[in-house]
Amino acid sequence: MYSEDNELKCRWRYFKSIEFTDPFFNETILKASCLEINSRYYRPVSDLSILTEWVNAIHSVEPTVFIFHISRCGSTLLSQTLGLNDEHIILSEVPFIDDLLKLLTIDEWLINVEYQAILKAAIELYGRSDNTNKKRLFVKTDSWHLHYLPLFRLLYPSTLFLLLFRKPDEVLRSQQKKRGMHAVPGLISDSILGIQSNKINIANFDGHMIKVLESYYASLIKITQNDDLSFLANYDEGIEQIINRLASYINIDIDKNYRTLIHERCLYNAKFPDQVFKEEPSNKEVLPDLTKAFILYTELEKIRSLQIFKINSNIEA
Repeated sequence: MYSEDNELKCRWRYFKSIEFTDPFFNETILKASCLEINSRYYRPVSDLSILTEWVNAIHSVEPTVFIFHISRCGSTLLSQTLGLNDEHIILSEVPFIDDLLKLLTIDEWLINVEYQAILKAAIELYGRSDNTNKKRLFVKTDSWHLHYLPLFRLLYPSTLFLLLFRKPDEVLRSQQKKRGMHAVPGLISDSILGIQSNKINIANFDGHMIKVLESYYASLIKITQNDDLSFLANYDEGIEQIINRLASYINIDIDKNYRTLIHERCLYNAKFPDQVFKEEPSNKEVLPDLTKAFILYTELEKIRSLQIFKINSNIEA
């Protein structure tokens, strides 16, 4: 998406038969960019309003689950294992969806009555399927999209939201090794991350990330207190157990073959599928103050345990 003559435009790429199976959607875009048709000088361009017109002429799979997460908590591996089922379409951190969400920070878009319809149309276009075998659509969001969750609930009142989280010290250590966009001050605006501006030294990466985590945990607590279709999952459960719990909410047939594929995929790195996964040893280096983050994390664990208890009680009944 880009701006031209004070109007927002979107460029289109031809994907041929390329499916969305890579760990991140950007990787699939790169594959499509290598096709000769996408290298031509003249490229298809449209304004955003055409999205709502086009969706009326396609068959699209309705979102089955939105996957929200705090980052470094297994969301990439989860989406990869879900993608092993031929009946599933996986959208993993689609840049265009992020672009549309960020338009909410532009005043003139707040009064655009077509905004919600355009966002929903974009998701429907990515969920397009001419293959009758495709039955479920899983949308993995960027971590900062937690703060847009009320908007997603407004658009999808009956869709399940899976909320992934992890211990704050483990997330912080992972970010210290390789920082994501939200872990670097200034790359994403503080308002989008849900933190107060100018409260952290711009050179204090860890302090910034701790504030982001506190904001994420607080959002998850607020969401689960008011939304019966949101359920929590902890990285420590393991992906195979999380998928088993997911299957208790939605109709996924985990047969012997699919279960074997899931197990084998979990043996490899989520972001680098050709590398065997190795849990890195815990760094004994003293971390900054995570007291508030751990208090919020503990509260989330209590809510998750209560959710599991309710599910088990319903099964036994």
